[in-house]
Amino acid sequence: MAIPDSMNWLWWAAPVLVAAFGALWLLAGIGGLIGGKPFSGVRGVLGGAGVLAAGLAASLLGLNIQTYSRLTYERPVATVKVSAVDPAQKIYKVDVVRTDGAQITQTCQLQGDEWILGARVQKWQPWANILGLDATYDLDQMANKYVSAAEANGKMITACDLKAPMPDVNKYAPTGAVAWLLSLVQVEDRKFGSANYMPLADGAEYHVVMTQSGLNSEPSNTAAEAANNAR
Repeated sequence: MAIPDSMNWLWWAAPVLVAAFGALWLLAGIGGLIGGKPFSGVRGVLGGAGVLAAGLAASLLGLNIQTYSRLTYERPVATVKVSAVDPAQKIYKVDVVRTDGAQITQTCQLQGDEWILGARVQKWQPWANILGLDATYDLDQMANKYVSAAEANGKMITACDLKAPMPDVNKYAPTGAVAWLLSLVQVEDRKFGSANYMPLADGAEYHVVMTQSGLNSEPSNTAAEAANNAR
């Protein structure tokens, strides 16, 4: 059974406790040698040193596992569903269904070869990721994209703004207070724009996720897979 994300600290905390026990055993062994108990002293030194070394090695391995798990963590953002309106003119209806708890569905009409979803992302320092603070984001726009710039030149931009409820903290904290607090603890790495695009195809469906480095998406049905493979 997989260990829940909230319990990832066990990967390194448990071995640290083992290492601490080994250190105490080692100290007891040294005390025994000093106190004139060579047999128990040697046993304590050898046993304690072995347990201490094993505990430290296991804790480093556990910390590595947790670090990799946190830095590669992905969470759902939205499902994008595409249906054709006028395939000859490359016009499609695109439904953006939020899967991040916002419970919002928005519909856009795009003209082009691909949809492109953008977001404003706030990335945290790696140590903050390991402690459980994931990259935050605000979805920005769903817009159209053509395969070639030559075809796109002179064409209309078709896009729609994407909205989500205001975070609760913004309702009560003074403007700029959160940013000021974050600057004090030096937890923020950087802010940047992130965008991801996939083909417009009738019946295609895609899952969009947020990683610690930005947006990513993947086909979630055969229509989407076929369109993506044909690019």
